[in-house]
Amino acid sequence: MSSKKGGPRAAPGKSFPRAKPRAPAGKPGESRQPQRETGPQGMGRATLERPEAPAGPTAEDRAATIIQCAFRKLLARKELARRQQEHQDYQELMEKLQREAFVAQVRREQEAARRRQEEAAAAERRRQEERLRGARLLEAAFDGNLGEIQAVLREVDELLTREGVGCDAAGTARRLQRRLALVDFEDSGGNTPLSEAAAGGQSLAIQLLAEQGASPNSKGAFGRTPLYRAAFGGHLEAVEVLLKLGADPRVYADDGSTPEQVASLDTVVSVLQSWDLSLTDAMLRNMEAEQERRAQEAARHKEAEAQRCGGWEAGGWPGAALTTPLHRSMNLKVQQLAKEQQQCHQQLQQAYCELNRRIAEHDKCERRGVGLAELTLQAIKDAEEQVDRLQQEAQKAEEVLALARLELREQTEEAEEEVPGLKCQVSELHDVLMKDVGDRIRADGRWPLVIDPSGQAATFLRYQDTNYVDAVNPDHLRPERIRLALLGALRFGKPLVFDLREVDLFPAVQQQLEAVQPGLVQELLGRGLLEQERYLSLLRPTDGPEYSPNQFQEAHLQHFRLFFVTKVRWPPAEQLQVLLPVRVQLPGGGL
Repeated sequence: MSSKKGGPRAAPGKSFPRAKPRAPAGKPGESRQPQRETGPQGMGRATLERPEAPAGPTAEDRAATIIQCAFRKLLARKELARRQQEHQDYQELMEKLQREAFVAQVRREQEAARRRQEEAAAAERRRQEERLRGARLLEAAFDGNLGEIQAVLREVDELLTREGVGCDAAGTARRLQRRLALVDFEDSGGNTPLSEAAAGGQSLAIQLLAEQGASPNSKGAFGRTPLYRAAFGGHLEAVEVLLKLGADPRVYADDGSTPEQVASLDTVVSVLQSWDLSLTDAMLRNMEAEQERRAQEAARHKEAEAQRCGGWEAGGWPGAALTTPLHRSMNLKVQQLAKEQQQCHQQLQQAYCELNRRIAEHDKCERRGVGLAELTLQAIKDAEEQVDRLQQEAQKAEEVLALARLELREQTEEAEEEVPGLKCQVSELHDVLMKDVGDRIRADGRWPLVIDPSGQAATFLRYQDTNYVDAVNPDHLRPERIRLALLGALRFGKPLVFDLREVDLFPAVQQQLEAVQPGLVQELLGRGLLEQERYLSLLRPTDGPEYSPNQFQEAHLQHFRLFFVTKVRWPPAEQLQVLLPVRVQLPGGGL
């Protein structure tokens, strides 16, 4: 049977023959290529015959590359614009600071000039007052006005009291020196008050002036002594008093005459002839011994003053011989307060380092765009509050230490505490530090430690041609940066400045210098680094050609300077031993 829709079905056991596959279309007569062999051998030969070309970037890859390049260019332009703006802002800030510093410097110079004029005027007034007192004393001595003589002497004592001169050993010596200068005052002819009293025949005035230290053998006009003038005037009582005070009748005047030869009365001649010269010789020896004693006493006071200014002990009072229990306890108190102040400075140094780290973290987060600006800003704020708190504690510790030193000074009857070394005004820093006028720094052999609590010296040096290192900034204290700063200062012959701020960072600077090269601190502070080209040991193979040995010239090395600047009013004794203190005096005479 057959299906209606389909063709005839094959009978069981039979099959229809299959149609041959049709040949591929083509023109008659074309030769057909043999079919490619399959299997491993055939594939290997095909691969050797036609290697496959590497796949190129797709359209999506090329588009992504273009987008990335454009985005990077955009970021580069933004970064360039940002840096240019920062540079412009920095230049404007520097110009503003330079203008402000110049104006401040001009004002300080004007103030210093005004103070110098006032001081010169005050000195001239004092000299005029001294001349007036001397003239009054001369006139009172000639007239024998003892009340006026004593009034003039009291005025001098009261003036010294107002100036703060005490009644201790040093004050007594100063008062005696001032009194001697007054009673030995000379007029235009060289005559002293005692000589005027002798010329006027005032024996009581002669006695009073001699008790105050006036010399009976002073020479005045024409080489005439008081005894000469008394004998010439015929004042017998005055002659007798002068002889008893040690007046020498053998002294010649400029014309070769003696008191005996010019005496106007025979009684005066008789007294002079009968006088025992051995008594005069004895009194002259006593006067010479007294003068020598006064000179030695003045030298002792001067030496004690020098020791007081230069004998700084560790946190204690300079040169104080504390023998009483009260003095010893006060010295221990001062030492303890000095230690507490150093601890406050160390804590303040750590707080500064922490603040710098927080600022660096904030800048890094801003560059990366992490989105933690609020956290980093809060951390900076906390670090700044910590720095402010420690600054107040350090200031309070310094004030307490200053009060303790004041109490110790009053108990030891010292006049004032001074730092050994040099003193200068802000306007004189260029002459003292840069020019070294008078070769004071070179003669001392130590590098300067500029002590300026106001911070004006640091500002001055920052705007000079110096290599400035902020010791509070940890980045500035990196050994590599210090090494390059030192080499640059040596190469160009300019100062290297370490600003210690209000913190005792001198040990930290020493430690970082030793990290640059062992033994560098000793060679740098002792100036041995400048000898025999020892500075070449600081060079490294990675340094550029600008640091080659032939770039260092002897003429530039002679102008190299090393300065340390501190706001600490009383630096530790260790610093004062290795550095030359240069104290900057503030307007009004304050320190």
